[in-house]
Amino acid sequence: MQSLIVIPARYASERFPGKPLEMIAGKSMIQRVYEQCQKSNATDVIVATDDRRIFDHVQEFDGNVCMTSSSHANGTERIIEAVERLMDAGEEYEAVINVQGDEPLINPGDINKLIDVFEDDETDIATLVKEMDSLEELNSPNVVKAVVTEFEEDIADALYFSRLPIPYLRDDVENPLEETTYYKHIGTYGFSIDVLMSLKTVPPSPLEEAEKLEQLRWLQNHYVVSAILTVNDAVGVDTQEDLINVENILKSK
Repeated sequence: MQSLIVIPARYASERFPGKPLEMIAGKSMIQRVYEQCQKSNATDVIVATDDRRIFDHVQEFDGNVCMTSSSHANGTERIIEAVERLMDAGEEYEAVINVQGDEPLINPGDINKLIDVFEDDETDIATLVKEMDSLEELNSPNVVKAVVTEFEEDIADALYFSRLPIPYLRDDVENPLEETTYYKHIGTYGFSIDVLMSLKTVPPSPLEEAEKLEQLRWLQNHYVVSAILTVNDAVGVDTQEDLINVENILKSK
C-alpha cells in the first residue's frame, strides 16, 4: 500500500512558540518525530510547515518538507495542501497519516496499525485510543475521551469524542474507572486519500464548535471513524516541563 505520513509543524504555537525546533537530547523535536515516522512502514514522510525556519531545518537533516500557507485553520487543511502538491508532482497514495509534530516518542508500531486498517477499502478515517487509568486525566478537559462500539480484533467505530468524562455515570461512585472503561483519544489520524480530499468542502459542525474538536465535524457529517486500540500513551510536548519529561524518558532508555 502506498502510504504517506504528513507531519504538520507550526512555529507560532500560543502555548510554546518555536517548539518544533526545541532541542531534545541533541536533536530537534521535529527531527525526532520525523525519524520515528521513518521507522514505520509508510512509503513516504514529509513535514508540512508555514515557517521558513522549520523548512530550512528539516532540509538540514535531509528530511522531506513542504512550505504551506499560513492561513490554514487546522492541521488537516495543511495536510491536504501538502498532499495536493505531491499528487500534482505525480505521486499517488492510498492512505495518509497525520502525525502531530509535537510527539517525539510516537510509536512506529501504532503508525503501522493505522496504515494496515486501510487495507480495507471501506475505511474512511482511523485514529488511536487507549484505556484510561488516571482519574486526573479523566477529569481534565485537555484530555479528549472517546466512546466507541465493541472492539473486534482491537478495532471499533468511534461514536463520540468529548472533553468531559463520558460515559456519564448516573450512580454516585468513588472511582469511575473501577465501574466502566473509559478511553483516551490519541490524536494520530489516518485517512483514505478520497476521504481526505473530500474534507476540503466539509464546513465546521455544531458539535465541533461546541467542544473545539475537529473529529466531531467528521462524525456529524457521516464519516466513519475507526478507533484502534493501543497500549501506548501519547507523550506530547506543550510546555517546557513536557520537554524535560521527554528528555528524561529518552535518557532512561
